[in-house]
Amino acid sequence: MLNTYLSREAAQKLRHGAFWLRREDILSMDGTPVVGEPVQLRDEEGQVLGLGDVDLESSFPVRRLGLPEEAAEGLIPRHIRHALERRARLVDDPRFCRLVNDDGDGLPGLIVDRYDTHFVIQTLTRPMDARIEEITRAIVEVMGASSVLLRNDSPRRRALGLEPKRPHVLSGNPPRWCRLLELGARFTIDLTYGLNTGYHYDQREVRRFLARLARDARVLDPCCDVGGLFVHAGLHGARQILAFDADPDAADLARENAEANGLLGRVKVEPGSALAVLKAVTDTFDLVLLDARDADSPESFIEHARLALRRTRHGGKLLLTGYHPPLPLGTFEELVAEACEREQRVAFRLARLGLPPDHPSPVNTPAADYLDAVALEVN
Repeated sequence: MLNTYLSREAAQKLRHGAFWLRREDILSMDGTPVVGEPVQLRDEEGQVLGLGDVDLESSFPVRRLGLPEEAAEGLIPRHIRHALERRARLVDDPRFCRLVNDDGDGLPGLIVDRYDTHFVIQTLTRPMDARIEEITRAIVEVMGASSVLLRNDSPRRRALGLEPKRPHVLSGNPPRWCRLLELGARFTIDLTYGLNTGYHYDQREVRRFLARLARDARVLDPCCDVGGLFVHAGLHGARQILAFDADPDAADLARENAEANGLLGRVKVEPGSALAVLKAVTDTFDLVLLDARDADSPESFIEHARLALRRTRHGGKLLLTGYHPPLPLGTFEELVAEACEREQRVAFRLARLGLPPDHPSPVNTPAADYLDAVALEVN
């Protein structure tokens, strides 16, 4: 195994819990690291700091893989087993959850979402791209997977300088449409062409909080995807739901999911983009659910939020979700406040919501907390 020697300051960062280092932190290397093969990280005196991935083309070329006492052999199946043990303790139903979350599970650049015996993976670094066969074997051996599907068609790869690729079967025969259970609701999702890996497990805490807002409410969901939010609103007592999605296939699945959960008499689902819907609808609602994934800049987010505020009645509730990127880190609530000010609405924060327990992240890595959500009472 090759050695990579780090500066005194970088070694101290690793000892204090850092997971990413920059190129200037590297003092020297024994030869040229092979992408996908772990290296031994050492300080200036040669003391072992742990295992790492080194990719000199990345903006963070050194990523922590393991602690000083860890062996490189069996690292991926070992970390997958540990991730499974975490989910067994922390998730309501670990058959349906994020199984591996990047650095938070010790496998930087790897995302694995579980749908019972079917698994969908995304790789977000070149070293993990190089390990796809090894990752697939580990998932099959550790998890007894019926199928493994690679979803590297995300725009996030392009933003990281990686080539997006078409969905690709790695093992077994994954179904295109898959069913899942979450918090008492049933969903059919599109594993092959749905957003990201087919379902937003990262919004689970948002959906959980809906139980406190939905009773007897008239609900608007202008960006519903497969219905992950409005279905939970309906199950917790919403009396009328109007939902839209720009993708007609997603709108069809949302309609099916409304029916599967006994909501057909209360739900109307139509195709339409969030911005166009918010501009066209003239009614006000007791509860507006805005997943602002279509907002591609801070100003666009403010526009979406302003229009959602207009559609929220006096004393009504607005549940608003934003993402980093495109929103600059730490600006979410400032942008929400700006939208309220421009609309001359007074809003009270009822709850601040974030990622669920199956999305762990290292301490002091705020960029890993990419999802922000807030529940507002609007006056």
